[in-house]
Amino acid sequence: MKKGLSILLLTLFLFNVGGYYIVYWAVRFQTDQQLTERLDADLYDLSETIELKIPVALPYPIQPQGFQRVEGRFEHNGEFFKLIKHKLHNDTLYVVCIRDVETRHLVRTMNEYVQLTQGLLQSSPAQKALHFLSKLVVKDFCAQDDIHLVHQYGFTISMVFPDIAEDFLQPIIPVHGPPPRA
Repeated sequence: MKKGLSILLLTLFLFNVGGYYIVYWAVRFQTDQQLTERLDADLYDLSETIELKIPVALPYPIQPQGFQRVEGRFEHNGEFFKLIKHKLHNDTLYVVCIRDVETRHLVRTMNEYVQLTQGLLQSSPAQKALHFLSKLVVKDFCAQDDIHLVHQYGFTISMVFPDIAEDFLQPIIPVHGPPPRA
């Protein structure tokens, strides 16, 4: 009985440490594979697709080749899209994509689970005190060594601030004997 209970608690602990993330990636991989198989077999409705037209300036002429299958995905405003096919015609790139509803649902579920677990962890008084101390105290005593300023054209400048030597703050002077008697 004790062995079974300890295995159950250890499994629950490992799941809370990071197992949910492994389960998330496994389910996401499976749904991605199913969608890819569906797209490769052309088992989708054209009303589900979205066509993007992107202007492209190329210094050489392009031979029209028609649509070609392409792999990829992107996120826009909380919506996930999977690329189906693309073609380059004259000076425009045509990209056909489809909404990935399963990935959106999976990501939303994962975010809700993380928010729920973070809310449960932060609800205890000890965790609230630790969070307050980490925000208040640690920020004041951990100085940043250097700052990188990024210019709008991509140039960066690095400003290095030397640390104050600890010898000036708390001098330690060795004493080789007892103080003199008065």
